[in-house]
Amino acid sequence: MKSLRHTGQARALALAVCALVLSPGAHAADTQVVPSRPGARVARPLPEPINGEIHLSLTEAIALALANNADLNVFVNAAEAQRYNLMVSKAIFDPNFSASAIRNHSETPATSTLVGAAVNTLDTFNPQAQIQQLTPIGGTFTLGYLANRTGTNSSFSYVNPSFSSSWLLSLSQPLLRNFGTTPTYWQINISRNTQDSAYLDFVKSVQTVVDAVDQAYWDLVYTIENAEVKRESLRIAQDLNRITKIKIDVGSLAPIDIVQTEVGVAQAEQDIITAEGLIGDAQDRLKRALNFDQDRWTSLPIVPTDKVEADENVKINIEDAIKTALEKRPEMQQSLLATSSARTTYDYWRNESLPGLNLVGSFGTLGIGGTIHTTDPATGDPITIPGGFGDAWSGMTSGRNKNWSFGLTFNYPILNRVGRGNLGAAKYTYESTRARLTQTEQNVLLDVRSAVRAIDTAAKSIVAARKGRELAERNLDAERKKFENGMSTTFQVNQIQRDLSVARTTEMQALAVYRKAISTFHLDVADILEWKSVRVEAPPEKLRSTIDLRKSANE
Repeated sequence: MKSLRHTGQARALALAVCALVLSPGAHAADTQVVPSRPGARVARPLPEPINGEIHLSLTEAIALALANNADLNVFVNAAEAQRYNLMVSKAIFDPNFSASAIRNHSETPATSTLVGAAVNTLDTFNPQAQIQQLTPIGGTFTLGYLANRTGTNSSFSYVNPSFSSSWLLSLSQPLLRNFGTTPTYWQINISRNTQDSAYLDFVKSVQTVVDAVDQAYWDLVYTIENAEVKRESLRIAQDLNRITKIKIDVGSLAPIDIVQTEVGVAQAEQDIITAEGLIGDAQDRLKRALNFDQDRWTSLPIVPTDKVEADENVKINIEDAIKTALEKRPEMQQSLLATSSARTTYDYWRNESLPGLNLVGSFGTLGIGGTIHTTDPATGDPITIPGGFGDAWSGMTSGRNKNWSFGLTFNYPILNRVGRGNLGAAKYTYESTRARLTQTEQNVLLDVRSAVRAIDTAAKSIVAARKGRELAERNLDAERKKFENGMSTTFQVNQIQRDLSVARTTEMQALAVYRKAISTFHLDVADILEWKSVRVEAPPEKLRSTIDLRKSANE
């Protein structure tokens, strides 16, 4: 009988063992690397259709999604933006160079004979340059150079034009507020944490895509198998209807009995319509994950080549799974990063609440030169002694004219409500992130335990569903024999046939749920990429370990 042949196929499918379901290397021989920089992913074309269908294995579907899924672009671009934000925060250590060259000319009518001219003309030229550098412990070095040329028509000017040249090295080093690496590096550390968190968002998105493809693939496998079960049910119903017509024709059944078999055929046809609708929904979800080209591929159906299989005897070490999840879950690492940033902010404002005490000092030399206008003491005749900028430069470099300063400056805002207020806010924000970290840990534990329980439940469901299907097959076979011998009715046979259809669907669903539960478990443990032989390219800067993050968040 046809039903027995299909029953044998279903039994063989249900009993097939995938002994390596949980093995990291069971799904792909080669590791697929997902680039972590925008534009680095290379789109992968879909396989060429065969008879108007695209045949895909689960491994191929995952590879296509990782190459083509547009959702990953959202997160990889966000991570790249944070990389540049980190670059901006590091700019505080960029040496700052500035220069200027300004010439001024003024003509001022004299109001006193001491001006030395009826209209005093003054012409100056001031070139200067300086470079400033922030130190890791908060101090600021400034090295500057200043030159000057001044010309005037005043008769009282002794050196005209006059030149000056000087350099000055100054230091301002905080000793209390703003002292140390915390005030200088706090924004850099927070930006680095934000960058790492954005990268982890990208890793999480890759994990989610892999899981989404896995879930959608097995949904599609189930809906296709379910539709085949419904078609088999239709064939059984049609066969019963044919036999019933023959019995009516020979007079062994009343004509009214045909109604029940026709109802069974109609119900089976309705089940097929519903099942085919489920196939369409599953196709769309998988195509969405694979980023199908709407113009070229969207109308072509996907035909899964992998069969739903399960090993109900798989054993999971829940303690190892929890340990792995606490170390690798992106949510855990992101929560640690947030706690670390909050601690950095708290340390910064604790420093900012201190009084301001700065050590300041400077050292430099000065040189003066120019054309000297004087008189001969003996004769009273005017004498001009030529000179220029070289005299000023020589005087500066000789070190004869030293200028230096040294001292302390102190300031403290009365009440200091800004410092105390920000410190209080930072303290309780830090405490909030620590509590959220504990909350995340508890959620991770809950997710892993729930995922393990779901696998166990699904495995047991397979056993129960298989037993139910076997009993339903035997029941239908017995009832049909009774019907053929006139000991049963079409209503009873039709009802038992529908029970068998439900039992077969339940078994297929249990198998699919089991495979989906396996994927969910690996997603919750955060080793789904290793399980599917996928690796996300390393970030621009090496991520800190969970141990280092915990130390940073709590020290």
